[in-house]
Amino acid sequence: MKKYCVVPALCFCLQLSFWGRAQDIYRGLKQTIDFTIDKIGNADIDVSMQLTAAQWDNFKKTIGENVSLLKRQMERELPKYYLTDFSYTEDAMNRAYNVKFKALGIGFVNRNGLWETDLDVEKPDITKLSDREFVMNEDVLASGTLVQQTVKLHLPSVAKNAKVEKDSFGKAVLTYATGQELTSQALTAFGILLVLLGAWWFYRNQQAKNKPALAQITQTDKEPNKEIAGEAIRNAVIEARESEEKRQIELKRGGVV
Repeated sequence: MKKYCVVPALCFCLQLSFWGRAQDIYRGLKQTIDFTIDKIGNADIDVSMQLTAAQWDNFKKTIGENVSLLKRQMERELPKYYLTDFSYTEDAMNRAYNVKFKALGIGFVNRNGLWETDLDVEKPDITKLSDREFVMNEDVLASGTLVQQTVKLHLPSVAKNAKVEKDSFGKAVLTYATGQELTSQALTAFGILLVLLGAWWFYRNQQAKNKPALAQITQTDKEPNKEIAGEAIRNAVIEARESEEKRQIELKRGGVV
C-alpha cells in the first residue's frame, strides 16, 4: 500500500502559484511548514509562503482567495487523511499567504505500541531541538522550481523518547512514547476479555435452550420401546392362554401333552 506524507504534498501551494510562469523556474523559494501534533495523532498544519512580484500576480489571477480550490487540491494530494478547518490569510504588502488546516491521523500507534509519524524520506536532514521539537530541511522540486522547505515538528506535551527510525521500506519515521501505552494495552486486554465472556455467555444460553429439546427427543425415542414391550407382553399372555386351552382339551380327551 502506498504511503502519503504531508510534507511533499504541501508543494501544491507552490504548483498553483507557478501556473504559466515558466520564466520563474530558475528562482528558488522558501516555504515554512509548522506541524503541531496533539496527543491523539491529529495535527494542526500551518503553511506560509512568500512569492516574487511576478509569482504573486500570477497567483492572484489563478487562485486569488478561492480557498475551496486550495482545499480540493490538498484533499487530492492527501487521500489518506481527513482534512478540516481550512483557513486562508494573505499579506499583499509582502506578497505572502498563509494556509492553515487540521489533518486527522498524521500520527498512529505502531505494532510496538509507540506513536509514529511518516517523514517519507530515506535520509532526512532533521535536527532534534528538544524531546518534543524537531526541525527538518528539505529541498523539493515543484513545477521546475527548487523550493527550500523548513518543516517544524511540535510533538504533544506528553511525548518522550522521540527519535528518528526507519520503517520496513527504509523510509524515515519519527517515533515517540506518550506514557499512555500501558493504558491502551490494558483497554485492549479488557476488550478481548469482554469478547470472550460474551462468547461464553452465548454458548451457555444456547446449551440451556437445547436441553429441553434433547429431553423431548429422548422421551420420544423411549415411547416406541414401551409400546413394543407392551405388545410383546400381550402376545405372550395370548399364547399362554391358547396353550392352556389346548392342554385342557387334550386332557379331556385322555391324551397327554
